Amino acid sequence: MTITVRANQPESALRYTLTAEGHDMPLGFSQPDGEGPDPHDYFDGALGGCKALTLMWYARRKQLPLISVDVDVVRDASEERRGVYKLTARLKLNGDLNEAQRAELLAVADKCPVHRLMTTVDVQVTTELV
Repeated sequence: MTITVRANQPESALRYTLTAEGHDMPLGFSQPDGEGPDPHDYFDGALGGCKALTLMWYARRKQLPLISVDVDVVRDASEERRGVYKLTARLKLNGDLNEAQRAELLAVADKCPVHRLMTTVDVQVTTELV
């Protein structure tokens, strides 16, 4: 799969469109005029989205009474330049769940593919000129 990033207009160097599987998403650097999410927002959002989708898939498979999941991903990038980027995923599980089911879902949330990718996989990035 290839994700493309293209400038909206050549003269607007900080406004881009990210396209993934035919879906366009705005991309820019955080600016006072709020011109859309920046790359960190997509990185953080991928974690939250993966946790929500993983929990819903798991709950349906196990027939747990989970109706929906709300996720807030809180970023602490204060030490990013020192190699520490902290994310806290706050989950709100909506449904008539008992404590054992809530604990089970919390454990599953840490096993979502993006969480594992961010924390346990050796990601290798190659940058090339074409």
